[in-house]
Amino acid sequence: MLGAGYRGWDDEFKDGWFDVESAVNAVTVQIADEDEARRVVACLDALQVFDREESQLRLEPPLGDCVARGT
Repeated sequence: MLGAGYRGWDDEFKDGWFDVESAVNAVTVQIADEDEARRVVACLDALQVFDREESQLRLEPPLGDCVARGT
Protein backbone atom coordinates (compact mmCIF):
# COMPACT_ATOMS: atom_id res chain seq x y z
CA MET A 1 0.00 0.00 0.00
CA LEU A 2 2.81 2.41 0.88
CA GLY A 3 4.63 1.61 -2.35
CA ALA A 4 1.49 2.23 -4.39
CA GLY A 5 1.08 5.60 -2.71
CA TYR A 6 4.65 6.60 -3.34
CA ARG A 7 4.52 5.51 -6.99
CA GLY A 8 1.28 7.46 -7.39
CA TRP A 9 3.01 10.64 -6.21
CA ASP A 10 6.01 9.95 -8.37
CA ASP A 11 3.73 9.60 -11.41
CA GLU A 12 1.62 12.64 -10.53
CA PHE A 13 4.10 15.19 -9.24
CA LYS A 14 7.58 14.19 -10.49
CA ASP A 15 9.92 16.88 -9.09
CA GLY A 16 7.22 19.38 -8.18
CA TRP A 17 5.79 20.56 -4.89
CA PHE A 18 2.30 19.59 -3.70
CA ASP A 19 0.11 19.96 -0.62
CA VAL A 20 -1.29 17.26 1.66
CA GLU A 21 -4.72 17.20 0.00
CA SER A 22 -3.15 16.71 -3.43
CA ALA A 23 -1.08 13.88 -1.95
CA VAL A 24 -4.22 12.22 -0.56
CA ASN A 25 -6.03 12.63 -3.89
CA ALA A 26 -3.15 11.02 -5.81
CA VAL A 27 -3.14 8.01 -3.48
CA THR A 28 -6.95 7.76 -3.57
CA VAL A 29 -6.75 7.40 -7.36
CA GLN A 30 -4.32 4.49 -6.88
CA ILE A 31 -6.19 2.60 -4.13
CA ALA A 32 -9.80 3.91 -4.34
CA ASP A 33 -10.15 4.45 -0.56
CA GLU A 34 -9.77 7.98 0.80
CA ASP A 35 -9.49 6.96 4.46
CA GLU A 36 -6.73 4.48 3.64
CA ALA A 37 -5.07 7.11 1.43
CA ARG A 38 -4.95 9.50 4.40
CA ARG A 39 -3.30 6.76 6.49
CA VAL A 40 -0.74 6.14 3.72
CA VAL A 41 0.11 9.85 3.55
CA ALA A 42 0.42 10.07 7.35
CA CYS A 43 2.60 6.96 7.50
CA LEU A 44 4.95 8.09 4.75
CA ASP A 45 5.11 11.55 6.32
CA ALA A 46 6.13 9.92 9.63
CA LEU A 47 8.84 8.00 7.73
CA GLN A 48 10.09 11.38 6.45
CA VAL A 49 9.87 10.61 2.73
CA PHE A 50 8.96 14.25 2.02
CA ASP A 51 10.94 17.45 1.84
CA ARG A 52 8.87 20.21 3.48
CA GLU A 53 8.64 23.90 2.78
CA GLU A 54 5.87 25.39 4.90
CA SER A 55 2.67 23.64 3.75
CA GLN A 56 4.21 22.23 0.57
CA LEU A 57 5.72 18.77 0.20
CA ARG A 58 7.82 17.02 -2.38
CA LEU A 59 9.28 13.56 -2.58
CA GLU A 60 12.84 13.14 -1.33
CA PRO A 61 14.92 12.98 -4.55
CA PRO A 62 17.01 9.88 -3.60
CA LEU A 63 13.87 7.90 -2.80
CA GLY A 64 12.29 9.00 -6.07
CA ASP A 65 15.35 7.73 -7.92
CA CYS A 66 14.98 4.33 -6.25
CA VAL A 67 11.29 4.13 -7.15
CA ALA A 68 12.05 5.09 -10.75
CA ARG A 69 14.61 2.28 -10.96
CA GLY A 70 12.27 -0.22 -9.30
CA THR A 71 14.66 -0.89 -6.42
